[in-house]
Amino acid sequence: MDVSVNGEWVSRTGAVLVYRNIPGLPEAKENTVQIAERDGEIDFGSTYGARPVGLGFFITGDYDPTVSLLMRQFNTRRGVLDLVFSDRPGKHYFAQYRSTMSWDESTGNRVIDIPLKMYDPFPESDEKITELNITRSSQVVSVQSLGDERASPVIVLTNIGTTTLQSFKIRNEYLMEG
Repeated sequence: MDVSVNGEWVSRTGAVLVYRNIPGLPEAKENTVQIAERDGEIDFGSTYGARPVGLGFFITGDYDPTVSLLMRQFNTRRGVLDLVFSDRPGKHYFAQYRSTMSWDESTGNRVIDIPLKMYDPFPESDEKITELNITRSSQVVSVQSLGDERASPVIVLTNIGTTTLQSFKIRNEYLMEG
């Protein structure tokens, strides 16, 4: 198993990904309000919070240069990192380095733990969209997205005629279903 960080595979630095910890779902955040002199709370439902991601790398190469390369790849100043795991090609986990790198003392400091956080908690997929022209008014077209979250296409009709709708243009825009 390997991970690409912004297109660069970590295994090329002399480190091997030995574990990743990505919870099945991010933590649920409750949206409630307490009102004075009223028992209980008003519930406005739940949303997902940020998702923590933990990566562990075993240092196989020269220790100091390899750790320096890891620190450079996961540096917080690089901002949001695009992570792609070799066993999950096409899924992009956008995360940022958070907290502190730590060393596993039981392995003689050869395993480095790197904490990350996904503020948009769901991975994105390489999306494949097919552009097409509808030539007949009775034509039915199915549009599918290969992402993790189901989404319906938003079809925007634009009148390009002078007085009546004589033709229309379809543009790809997606709206998440609630």
